[in-house]
Amino acid sequence: MKLENISLALRPRGAYEATDLGIRLVQRNAGAVYRAWLVFAMPLMFLTALLGMINPWLPAILLWWLKPVYDRVVLHVLSRAVFGEQVSLPDMAAGWRQWLGNGLFGALTWRRFELARAFTLPLFTLEGLKGKRRRQRSKVLQKSTRAQAVLAQVAYLHIEYALYFSLIMLLVMMLPAYTSVPIWSWMAFEDTPAGWTFVSSTLYVLVMSAVEPAYVGAGFALYLNRRVELEAWDIELTLRRSLDSEHGKLHDLAGNGAAA
Repeated sequence: MKLENISLALRPRGAYEATDLGIRLVQRNAGAVYRAWLVFAMPLMFLTALLGMINPWLPAILLWWLKPVYDRVVLHVLSRAVFGEQVSLPDMAAGWRQWLGNGLFGALTWRRFELARAFTLPLFTLEGLKGKRRRQRSKVLQKSTRAQAVLAQVAYLHIEYALYFSLIMLLVMMLPAYTSVPIWSWMAFEDTPAGWTFVSSTLYVLVMSAVEPAYVGAGFALYLNRRVELEAWDIELTLRRSLDSEHGKLHDLAGNGAAA
């Protein structure tokens, strides 16, 4: 990791400013983020949606449960973009073990109900620590930031479901007045037809595609902000640039002296 290549203005920020920075990071790299999302996350999401033909409640559970898989796609792109790297889709496909493998089993099992998921995700995928060292590192990172990370997750979850039910309501209002379609019974999985399960799952996929990258970006920015606080990245980078500047001046002076 080369701090001098970082594309963000490094300084300690408040939690709200940090999460806003994460959203702006996603916006600035929206093309790369959504290309990777469409190729690596969207097929899995639609495959999950199709499981409604087997059982109507399977998509509702699995689409939510597999979020840690989709999140890793977004984080891989953002973590490279922060340092000025553009990740191509072939590179992501070739290095899938790097961004998908580390800690995924735990993320889908005993850590699935982690309330600061996007904040702790970089600890597993980027730092590569394991066992006791990872637990100690996690404790240090979350010491003064966990509450903000949990609040961010709760906020984004509410936004996601508000948008989802808004789309359902829009669909209901677009139906003719004389149509008696028991959508709310279907939402409760009462005699739900496979077609409606796929439609409602597709709406949830679209909402998740809009909200989840922003949530991952917000959590990643909180993580970076915490590392700035702990490791004084901003001071280190300022010193490096000052030393480089002084070195350049001395080099110029030496060159002018030799020329004289």
